[in-house]
Amino acid sequence: MQLPVRIHWFVIRLARSTRLVGGYGVWHDNRAHADRTTPMTSHPFVRGEVAYHDGYPRYSKPEMERRHQWLAQVMAEEEIDVVVVGGSTGPLETSVQYFCNWPPQVMSYLLFRPHEAPVLSVRLWNHLPDAERISVVEDVVYGGDTPADQAREMASRLRGGRRVGLIGSIPHDDLAVLHTEAPGCEFIILNPAYQQFRLVKSPEEMIFTRIASRMNDVAVEALSAQLRPGISERQVARIVEETYLGEGGVNLIHFSLTTPMADPRFQVPHQYQPDRTIRAGDAFVTEISTTFWGYAGQILRTFAIAADPTPRYGRLYEVATDIYHSILSRLRPGVTVGELLDEADRVAAAGFDIWDDLVHGFGGAYLPPIVRTRASRGATHPEHWAYPEGALVVVQPNVIDGLAGVQVGNSIQISADGAEVTQSFPMELIRCG
Repeated sequence: MQLPVRIHWFVIRLARSTRLVGGYGVWHDNRAHADRTTPMTSHPFVRGEVAYHDGYPRYSKPEMERRHQWLAQVMAEEEIDVVVVGGSTGPLETSVQYFCNWPPQVMSYLLFRPHEAPVLSVRLWNHLPDAERISVVEDVVYGGDTPADQAREMASRLRGGRRVGLIGSIPHDDLAVLHTEAPGCEFIILNPAYQQFRLVKSPEEMIFTRIASRMNDVAVEALSAQLRPGISERQVARIVEETYLGEGGVNLIHFSLTTPMADPRFQVPHQYQPDRTIRAGDAFVTEISTTFWGYAGQILRTFAIAADPTPRYGRLYEVATDIYHSILSRLRPGVTVGELLDEADRVAAAGFDIWDDLVHGFGGAYLPPIVRTRASRGATHPEHWAYPEGALVVVQPNVIDGLAGVQVGNSIQISADGAEVTQSFPMELIRCG
């Protein structure tokens, strides 16, 4: 039975904050929460929309049939005899989980043949019981103790096939074994078609995405309450992750930077938090994505620590939010890459540049098209390429001026009614500490 879409948005509690309107757009002052007494939202992750089996979330039967039917259609159109889906679950790789529900931690494979039950090949003996418990693919086999053993086991299943489709991330050594052990096979890369399919999210996929997005919201709320002068930037990971770890959330990324607004040294968030003490007058910029069972939203916000934003940072923030809203207003089915680049040109017109990508597809992977500005490498797709209804994207202007930079943004689904922002934390420059 198709799961109903029931969205339970939580309310950001800002009763003790002061919203201020300055020359640089709307921002709120969170100094009152320096004692960490922010009243965090209770029970924000209402998950009744998701079915559980043996304690784990499970994609519904109609949803899995939709995915497998797409695969069968591609196989028919491309005259493919067998498809191998490979990968281990990571920040940008969820292919095996997408087709079987189980998120492998080490390299695993799915094998699909027309009119036959799929097979899941698992490596590491102690991972086999969970694979059997969690996967909706019932034929679960042990692939072997080593990567070479597993690759040879998979190659043995390809014999008799002529054209073999490949999806996901398959190591070079494994692919070499497949070529050697199955010499009659022609291998066809299906990732471009797969990525295009993944870009568009079904109603059920958006249930998982919205849950993950609510976790992002609460993580930013926690940062607004706990960031203050004197703590190490390394504490960012703890503050963020402890908001959702007990609720089934898993870190995808929590990039951040701190730098003095009066003498900035960094313009784009770090992938790893450095051992730097946060100080009054710092800018703090963060990019957060939390995963809930293979799906993530994304939130990007800028903070001022125990000080008002300087004019330089205020202007950067003003331009970033202007670009964000102008792109948001364009997001509708059929909007083209060229139309987004037209809006992106306003960054250079304001005298600034970007560092991070401006728009990209998202949800289960970092998906193309990737759009920057015409002055900064353009886009991965031609300007006439049009976004389909249901696409999930991230709009994330990282506007920079030398070594000064801010970033704002959200994950957004393009729907027939316009753009649905999956985050609800306010788009504000946040003063805290």
